[in-house]
Amino acid sequence: MGFWSVVEILNKVFDPQGALRIVSGSSSDYTKRFDYDANGNVIYIGLAKPGAATSETKWQIRKLEYDANGNVIAELFADGSAAFDKVWDNRTLYTYGQAPV
Repeated sequence: MGFWSVVEILNKVFDPQGALRIVSGSSSDYTKRFDYDANGNVIYIGLAKPGAATSETKWQIRKLEYDANGNVIAELFADGSAAFDKVWDNRTLYTYGQAPV
């Protein structure tokens, strides 16, 4: 089984309407926020259109899970949704799961 690198994950942008599919364009078209664990691993990734405040419901938030070797083994979405309707400031309060296809 192959693993995606954190860089590959960071370069993916999912459909703003919430469908779990990669859309055309670049993740550079979005404002990004990151939150790290004590080991320096990216845990939370937030994407929003430029100008969105971290307190606004305009964010797509993803959470990465790692195995014991530091490989990313899961990419989960806040409330199981790829929609841009979350608040970055509340990232630790959401339940994370797979987004529906």
